[in-house]
Amino acid sequence: MPPSGSPVKEAILDDLQDTALPLLVAGANYYTTVEKIQRIDAGPMELKMFPAIVIVPLSTDYDREGTEGTLTLAAAYRIQLTLFLRTRTDAASKIERFIRDVHKAVLIDRYRNANALNTRVVSDEVFYPTEDDEPYTTANVILEVDYRTSWDDLNSPT
Repeated sequence: MPPSGSPVKEAILDDLQDTALPLLVAGANYYTTVEKIQRIDAGPMELKMFPAIVIVPLSTDYDREGTEGTLTLAAAYRIQLTLFLRTRTDAASKIERFIRDVHKAVLIDRYRNANALNTRVVSDEVFYPTEDDEPYTTANVILEVDYRTSWDDLNSPT
């Protein structure tokens, strides 16, 4: 019988793309109004709207199976949010506010619509323009989302 539904990891990404990060598009109570939110594609991407956020799944660490007969599998899913900001002035202030806004929007629902046990921001790293004709400032914000499934059903959170 073919599988049905989608994996929990896909539901977590959907929640970030469709629910959490769009709060920045609305702009209420945020310093930065985002123009584009996009999940990474297989090929080269061309962004033309800024500020932008690109969602990049990174890795998953799975816990060992329990020794007490548990039938669940716990995992820590790492996701990178790459923030793109086009500015020629106040790059440090603007990107730090952008990071703060992303942090706030992501943590409004730590449970990712009941698919996760917890969501946390584990790090951020900023890259400033290196030349005068390169007005882009970027930052990588790394999220870690803890979730649990049955060991034989990765499509249903427990």
